[in-house]
Amino acid sequence: MRRIALAAAAVVVVAAAPTRPPAAAGGAGTCSTAPITNFLAADATKPGVIDLYFFGAKGRRVFFFECVDGALRQLATGTGTGNDATLLHDATTWRCDRLTRRFVASATLPDGARATGSYSVRTGSCARRFEIGVRRRAARRAIVRVRILDRWKIGGILPRLCIAAPHARRTCRTVAFARGVAVATRRFRASTAGRWRIELRVRGHRLRAAVAVGGGGDGGPAPAPPTLVTTGDSTMQGVDSFLADELGDSARVQSNIRPGTGISKASDWERYARAQVSRFRQTTTVISIGAAEGFPLRTPAGARPACCGERWIVEYQRRVRAMMRTYLRGGRGRVLWLTLPLPRGATRLPITNAVNAAILRAAVGLGGVRVLRMDRLFSPNGFQETIRYRGRNIPVRTPDGIHLNVPGTAIAAQVVIDALRERKQHPRR
Repeated sequence: MRRIALAAAAVVVVAAAPTRPPAAAGGAGTCSTAPITNFLAADATKPGVIDLYFFGAKGRRVFFFECVDGALRQLATGTGTGNDATLLHDATTWRCDRLTRRFVASATLPDGARATGSYSVRTGSCARRFEIGVRRRAARRAIVRVRILDRWKIGGILPRLCIAAPHARRTCRTVAFARGVAVATRRFRASTAGRWRIELRVRGHRLRAAVAVGGGGDGGPAPAPPTLVTTGDSTMQGVDSFLADELGDSARVQSNIRPGTGISKASDWERYARAQVSRFRQTTTVISIGAAEGFPLRTPAGARPACCGERWIVEYQRRVRAMMRTYLRGGRGRVLWLTLPLPRGATRLPITNAVNAAILRAAVGLGGVRVLRMDRLFSPNGFQETIRYRGRNIPVRTPDGIHLNVPGTAIAAQVVIDALRERKQHPRR
């Protein structure tokens, strides 16, 4: 309830006419007036998404709708516990073309009575949805990178990016944000000295920036940004490029991925981790590995336990922990290790479960190591082709049932970015 009360600080709540729920729970209906029996609330304090809370359903299934053009469009259903509020997390997204949103919820109580609720809320417009990141000065003939960030983090939109050289007309191109993709990067060569103009156009709004090319006077070169290494096997592919786009010039992202390798294969990842640290001297290591595991592991005592029993997990844990210690660089480094989303089918499931268990155990007690739970995000109840993310149903898996597709890797990268920013905000944690 406290979180809902805070909504007034971020959105404008509109007095809504009561709306009638559908004739039967789950059926179609119209948005005509009718008495309201229960309290429905919308929380739009998180940029880009709306949560819905329905009170008094007494543990029964609740149907959530949005009223659009006089008709009820079903969003999803949810079931609470006893007298607790029924939460529909990330019920829907903000929209540039519809700022005032009306919602309806309906449930049939244990005694057969109909419980209904209605609520309206106004969200932010597209005027402040995007952010342009670009350096303010550049040398002539330099390649300048323009970073475009969707602050709502929902994607599914096609803004236009326009770039104009000094005394020249703008050249405009569409920047396609797929659903769930929050960042895109475009580059141009600063071939002419002078002021280059950059403009992002979205739904009638304009966002502008400029780059001064040539002329000097920039105070000398900026200090080198910290190095972040992305590594692992094929499960890191895609995540690395989104991290590079998202971090922009704030970090030097080094992708050092070895597809097809594994900690249980004859690829000696412990030795390779030491070589990476010697080469890159990285501040942060982001790693995902485990798609090709399942081979017997030789222990220091000479045994070769097969996957995926307790002895195999213990040996895998030992190797992972050794790698984590290497990447920590004696307290000068930081490690973000991603668990694996659960795979389709029963063949690889025991292997993935064993790998994830070993990763979690290996991190215990190691300051500077954080395990990011991709298994909970992408497969909370087993393998899923599609997940609900920030108000949308997004397909996140490739046909092989193991890897993440492009939207999936974008979402995984956003989890990493959030963890990096959390550390900056709370440096002692």
